[in-house]
Amino acid sequence: MYRLLGLCFMVVSIAAFLPKDFPSDSKAVYRQFLADKTRFHQQVQQLAAYVLADAPADSLRAAFVRSRQDYKRIEWLLEYYQPFLASHVNGPPVVEVEEYEPGQTPILPTGLQVVEPYLFPTYAPKQKAELTRELTVLMAYSSRLEQGIPADLINDTDVVEAIRQQLFRIVALGITGYDAPAARTGLPEAVVSLRKLHDTFRPYAMRLTQPLGNQLEQRWAETIQAIEQAPGFDNFDRVAFVRDKLYPLCRSLKQARLELGIRTISNARFLSPNVATLSDSGAFRPDYLINFGDFVSTPQKVALGKVLFFDPLLSGNNARSCASCHQPERAFTDGRPKSRAFGSRKSVIRNAPTLLNAGLQNVQFYDSRVFFLEDQAHDVLNNIHEMRTSPDSAVKKLASSSEYKKMFSEAFSSGLTAPNLRNALASYIRSLTSLNARPDQYLRGEPAALSEDERNGFNLFLGKARCATCHFFPVYNGFVPPIYDKKMDSEIIGVPRRPKKRRARIDKDEGKFNTYQKNIHRFAFKTPTVRNAGLTGPYMHNGAYKTLDQVVDFYNRGGGIGIGIAVEGQTLAEDPLNLTLKEQKALVAFMKSLTDTTGLTQRPSQLPAIEGNPELNARRLGGRY
Repeated sequence: MYRLLGLCFMVVSIAAFLPKDFPSDSKAVYRQFLADKTRFHQQVQQLAAYVLADAPADSLRAAFVRSRQDYKRIEWLLEYYQPFLASHVNGPPVVEVEEYEPGQTPILPTGLQVVEPYLFPTYAPKQKAELTRELTVLMAYSSRLEQGIPADLINDTDVVEAIRQQLFRIVALGITGYDAPAARTGLPEAVVSLRKLHDTFRPYAMRLTQPLGNQLEQRWAETIQAIEQAPGFDNFDRVAFVRDKLYPLCRSLKQARLELGIRTISNARFLSPNVATLSDSGAFRPDYLINFGDFVSTPQKVALGKVLFFDPLLSGNNARSCASCHQPERAFTDGRPKSRAFGSRKSVIRNAPTLLNAGLQNVQFYDSRVFFLEDQAHDVLNNIHEMRTSPDSAVKKLASSSEYKKMFSEAFSSGLTAPNLRNALASYIRSLTSLNARPDQYLRGEPAALSEDERNGFNLFLGKARCATCHFFPVYNGFVPPIYDKKMDSEIIGVPRRPKKRRARIDKDEGKFNTYQKNIHRFAFKTPTVRNAGLTGPYMHNGAYKTLDQVVDFYNRGGGIGIGIAVEGQTLAEDPLNLTLKEQKALVAFMKSLTDTTGLTQRPSQLPAIEGNPELNARRLGGRY
């Protein structure tokens, strides 16, 4: 009897500590979404009616701003459950094509961001028909946004995760002006969104212990107030806001989830479901971006890949290694405008990009021609201008080394094979991941200082200079936040052949067009990370600019169009940024503060021996250039 009672007590005790979902009021959440969605749809209808009635331009713009704010009340749940519909209501105004389908049929964007340029900065009545057509499409989508949102299946996990993702969306896209670049309404829209999230979480907050409940309520209020009191879009201290307001709110929200016993989402993501902020250690998981589960990194694979990376045995002439063009001391670049071609004094067509944080992107090479690092390794090994060999040829040479065979057998159950060779190299490159520069430490509240210039540059990067609308926070490449599972942006910015400020000519490299043969991709290149940019000059795909100061000047002038290049389809805003010289210097100071190579640049001490081959055993660690 006592044993049975004890067993029951143990079961109840264990159950009390298990994560759980309280029965959420999913119907209430859904009803509120329907009400907010109807309000948004009606506001779009009103905007369309104003256009048809030839209302004054300021009335049109005011109606548009109200439409955007009404959208922000539903964005958090719509993006979570229906990102496809969200992209048609508020996606970027970029024409796309199906990359792997024949033909050039454009996929035209729709939604608020497409409507915005018709109204801002000025409205041209002669575009009335086009604007009306866009609003008609937007109304068609806004009338059915509840499709795919499970009215009776919304649970606590989904609600809290959708709130978390929206907080990340606010910091990475909202306050940077990404989806309202002309209207510049990102800050008031963030207030609307934060208030909606606060109201949605209120029933959960009522179940918290009083100390945590009070703390969370205070942080909601302080976060909203910080934006409401902002002096303006250009002068808003985003760094202080993220560090002192938004991130503490995110941490309190995580504490609340834990106290309530609400589970995290179970499906694997590139962005970890367990972190409180985008700057937390381990927030991003390079091993998510693999095409086979067996390709997950292990310490043995990384150690093997590191040795292979520095071994010239992987080249056709046993003289060049991966490290020849990706030198660790230069943040895994080579310091040249364009890398030297195999066995020649000529150059390849492009600059060698850094491999640091290359695992934090879902396409590789400037022209986005492969998706996975294993495929990148395969491409480089086969390229006649780079390594001029093949994985199979390299495997044959490696098989002459008992030490290599032992390392492969310890790293892979299938031993020494071409796929395993590629995976080992890729695993090493994925290990070259670090998001721990001083700005990262500073945002986490750690004892790391930023100079006045660095901090001002950080704010400019996130705001007035528009850098973070392409180099997305906090990875600072083109991987679109906040879920980082959609696409890697490419941009047409009009890079010149030479660093001229007037009458420049565009570089003849057509970039992504060469990969997919789509006209819309002509002169488009993948958006690279600016992390460690202080070490990776010269810059751009062709190494046209020697210094970061020159790069900032190029953007400040409006890209290619600003220096006289008539580039069709430039995706970079062509208007000058009007940055002062002091602001440009501050931007450079911030980018240099993103240097972070600690523990990533060590070379192996020696290379494995090749039995019976003195000539190969004399090969140089790291290879020649």
